[in-house]
Amino acid sequence: MFSSRRKQSGLALLLALMIVVIATTIAVSIIHEEKFTIRKTGHIYTMDRATVLSVGMEDYARVILREDRKDSDVDSLDESWANGVMGQPFQGGFFTGYLEDEQAKFNLNTIVISEVALERFERLCDNLGVDADFIPALMDWIDEDSEIRYPDGMEENYESYRVANREMADISELLLVFNFEAEDYEKLRPYITALPAPSDLNVNTMSKVVFESLGPDGDAGEFIEQREDSVYDSVGDFIERLEFPVQEEGLGVQTKYFRAYGQVTLGEQVYNLSSLIYRDDKGVTTVMNRTLGVF
Repeated sequence: MFSSRRKQSGLALLLALMIVVIATTIAVSIIHEEKFTIRKTGHIYTMDRATVLSVGMEDYARVILREDRKDSDVDSLDESWANGVMGQPFQGGFFTGYLEDEQAKFNLNTIVISEVALERFERLCDNLGVDADFIPALMDWIDEDSEIRYPDGMEENYESYRVANREMADISELLLVFNFEAEDYEKLRPYITALPAPSDLNVNTMSKVVFESLGPDGDAGEFIEQREDSVYDSVGDFIERLEFPVQEEGLGVQTKYFRAYGQVTLGEQVYNLSSLIYRDDKGVTTVMNRTLGVF
């Protein structure tokens, strides 16, 4: 009988210990879940703040662009939109941003609608040491038909995806194009864009590299010197002052597409904004696309 009572006491003790272990496990789990929820809520709150601030910078950029159109019909690097936004502190962090002229870059979507644009892009690749063998496949990627361009074209023979057969939405699509080498992406990236075709290259904002793609006889040094002295008020003025025998097709002095970049720093976290803004002839602005996050 005494042995039986000892066994019962032992079972009761074991049961009590199991209950304590289970209760402790549940309590730890609840505390862990609570901490995770707090961190998650904090992250959501921080992201919301970053989003509001970033969109605010985007709105500020749109105001600048609207006012700029009222002041001048010519876009150049000495205007207020090109000055950028100095870092502005706020409680818990700071933000900064700037605007870039997307029409200072070569628009990849123009190569299927203009022989002049195609020649310029081939020259750009050559000047940067990029093998141009991928260009027929790039044209097949952009055009709407299923006819293969020769040599080196490509329509439906990709292993795990299909050819787009539409305008490029982003230059990163280049990395999907047959014959294009990934190491060449970084060479081209600063000088190319993907805009709804057609769009003109702005001679008042383009870089020396893009200028040199216009023709074989251009003097990049003279081009910059002349522009700094006085902006080109027309394509004719650009050609006359430089005595540069270049075709006027695809060139201009006005810009409709701008890229707004913003950066919000909250504590140790940095959030970035990239927004493509379209401005029509009346100064009305429209956000074409936006990327926001940690990238």
